[in-house]
Amino acid sequence: MNKTTIFNKTITNKQNYINNVTPKEMKTHDGKSFTRNRSLTLKRMMSILLQGITKALQLQLDDYYEGIGCKGETVSKQAFSKARTNLDPNIVKESFLITTRLLSSCDDLDFYKGKYRLCAIDGSATALDNAEPLREHFGCSGRKATATTALTSLCYDPLNNTILDGGIYPYATDERTAARAHIKAVGELPLLKGIENLYIFDRGYPSKEFMSELLNSDIKFLFRVRKKFNLDIDDVAKKEKVSFSYNGKDYQVRVFKINLPSGETETLVTNVGGKYLKHKEAGELYFKRWCIETKFNSLKNKLELENMSGRRPITVYQDFWAKLDIANTIAALEFSTNEAIEAQTSDNNNIYRQTTNENRLISHFSKRYADLLCEPDKNKRRALFDELVRDITKYPVEVKPDRAFIRKTPRKMKFHDRLKRVLR
Repeated sequence: MNKTTIFNKTITNKQNYINNVTPKEMKTHDGKSFTRNRSLTLKRMMSILLQGITKALQLQLDDYYEGIGCKGETVSKQAFSKARTNLDPNIVKESFLITTRLLSSCDDLDFYKGKYRLCAIDGSATALDNAEPLREHFGCSGRKATATTALTSLCYDPLNNTILDGGIYPYATDERTAARAHIKAVGELPLLKGIENLYIFDRGYPSKEFMSELLNSDIKFLFRVRKKFNLDIDDVAKKEKVSFSYNGKDYQVRVFKINLPSGETETLVTNVGGKYLKHKEAGELYFKRWCIETKFNSLKNKLELENMSGRRPITVYQDFWAKLDIANTIAALEFSTNEAIEAQTSDNNNIYRQTTNENRLISHFSKRYADLLCEPDKNKRRALFDELVRDITKYPVEVKPDRAFIRKTPRKMKFHDRLKRVLR
């Protein structure tokens, strides 16, 4: 199975899952929920949630029922909101896992030096509605601790644009706790023979305890560390091996000092051997972690991760897993659109390589996703897919290499939201 066929396989598997999921699979099933034959079945609720709710709930419900030819059966937003409180978020999460496992099973994925699947881990504060149930569950941030906020954490494959694992936690959760959960989950994903996971962390994650855990488990890592994290590491001039002790056991790591264009010195620590990572390559490898920052930007500002459709913890978890599932489904579609763009521009003698316009990709996908998800006929679904790819690839964008921007200290702005919405 290759990357260009994965999207159609993903839609097929998702349809099968939605059609076959039963209430008994829910951990919190009370024996009554979704067992009666009503307008809002478990199948329909799953289809609505997996499309992502980004506009007024009643409008979204009306559009869905009209799209499936059951306009007269549409339910009220109150009925939907009440029914979804009985839906185990793990049912939505399983759809994300189905997509992620498929993406991880492709035979033609990109690996670092043909040896490592890169796994960038990072966390981000996620603003939530200031509703009392959410404040109690997730906690608050801000100068007066009054802004309801959650910690969102991702493990992301930057070479294949795939979210390998995610989690949304109370704001006070330690990022290393989330990282441990990611490592456990990613370790269970499909991986080609001979390939290892290589985890990349920024300066908020290193500790002797955490490093020793990874070393004891022979898990490969690359950390960026702060000054004074370890005096022996600070004393390294360019590159060398450094030893440290934890709980009476000695460990050894490789240390690189990288001079950045800004004049700052970057300190990197790894247990990857010299065969696969040399000093001149370490800085470039760490820089690949930056893609997780752009993925957070895409999730928050284009897929509207913070635009939750409910005010209870259970609905936040449902929406969170639905948005991550959408992100990976879009990534699967992008494999096909990139191949189509490469084929149609190969003889154009362009100065720069052409690729998919992300805004166009998300916008057109969101308009057609419901049709693809609800179309049972394989040939009609294929025709919808071909039309979708043609529409997305009509206007590609250029990939300009070696682009760099100096990070500026942001000023206080009167209007903070300047990014255009692509979902509506």
